[in-house]
Amino acid sequence: MRIVHVLHSHGYGGAENHALMMMIGQRAAGHEVHFAGPLDSWIGRACAEHGIAATHIGMHGLYDVVSHFKLARLVRQWRADIVHGHLIRGAMYAGRAGHRHRKPLAVCTAHATTAKTHMQRCAQIIAVSGAVRDNLARAGYDAARISVVHNGVPDSPFNHADAAGRAALRAELGIPDGVFAVVNAGRFIHDKGQDLLMLGLGRTPGDAASGVHLYLIGDPDTEFGAILRQRVQIVRDIDVPLGNRIHLLGYRKDVQRILPAFDAYALASRREALPLSLVEAFAARLPVVATTVGGVPEIVLHEQTGLQVPSDDANALGDAIARLHADPALASTLAQAGRRQFEQHLTADHMVEQTLAVYAQALQREAAR
Repeated sequence: MRIVHVLHSHGYGGAENHALMMMIGQRAAGHEVHFAGPLDSWIGRACAEHGIAATHIGMHGLYDVVSHFKLARLVRQWRADIVHGHLIRGAMYAGRAGHRHRKPLAVCTAHATTAKTHMQRCAQIIAVSGAVRDNLARAGYDAARISVVHNGVPDSPFNHADAAGRAALRAELGIPDGVFAVVNAGRFIHDKGQDLLMLGLGRTPGDAASGVHLYLIGDPDTEFGAILRQRVQIVRDIDVPLGNRIHLLGYRKDVQRILPAFDAYALASRREALPLSLVEAFAARLPVVATTVGGVPEIVLHEQTGLQVPSDDANALGDAIARLHADPALASTLAQAGRRQFEQHLTADHMVEQTLAVYAQALQREAAR
C-alpha cells in the first residue's frame, strides 16, 4: 500500500510519536509511506532523521485553501491508497484530500477522548482506546466506522538490561542506592497532573538519601512547567526533606532508555486517551500506579497489571505509591504482568499490524460497493 500520513503539529507529544512509529513500522512491513505537514517541527525533523519522504504543507487553520490544494495534489500525484489524518486538523485535511468510497481512502486517528469533530469525511476512524470510541459514538459517528487500535511502542534493548546496566543508569541519573525512584514522563500541562504527584509524595516515607523520591521528566519551559518549578521551590523552602525528594529531569529524548533505572511509574493525569508513557512503563517492567481516566483502565487492571486510583486525588496517589514501596513482592508481580501485557497486546508491531488490517478491510468494503 501507499500511505500518506497527515499531521499538523510543531511540538512533541503522544500523537506525534504515534504517527512516527506508524510510518516507521509500515515502511518496515513493506509499504510506502509519506508524511504531509509542517516540516519545521519535531516530526518534520524526525522524518528527515529516519529517511521518511515528506512534503511541507503548512495547514494554517482548518480552512487553508492552498494547503488543502497541495495535499489533494500530493495524494493524487503520488497515487496514494490511503491518506491517514492524525488529530482534528489532520483528520479534516485527510477527509478532504481523500474519499469515503474510493481510493485514496481517507482514514483518521482520534487520539483524545475529547475528539468529536471534522472526521465525517473519513471512511474509517481509528480510536486509540475504547473510551475514545465511546465518545465518538455518543457524538453520532457510526459505530461500524470506528475501530479500536491501542497505542503501542517498540521494545528497547535497555528493557532487558542486567543489574549492572540498571546500576549504571541510576548512577548516570544520580539516583542514590537506597531510593525507591518513582518516575513520570509527559508534557508539563495541567491535564497531566504532575502537581498531584508532588502533593501525594508527602504521604510516602523518605529523606534525602532513602525512601520514595519523585522524578519528573518534561519540558520545564512551558507555562505549567514554570508553575511546577515554583511549587518545587516553595516545598523546598517550607519542607526541606520533602523538597529534596522531588527531582526535575527536564525534557529527555531518551525516556525509554532511562526508564529501567526507576522502581515504579506513576500516572496522575486528569484526562487521557491511552498514554504511550504507560505502555513504555509496562515494557520497562515498572509497576504502575495510574488514575482511572479515559482508556487507562483498559490496560491498567487494578491489582493485576497495576494499581488504579481516582482522578484528582493526591492522597490516593501517595498511598498507592507507598504501598508499592512497602510491598516489593506486589511491585514485582505487577511489573511482570505489565510486561506480559505489553508483549501480547501493546507492541508497536501489533499496533501497525492492526492498523494495516483496518486499511485493508476498509478498502475491501469500499471496493465491494
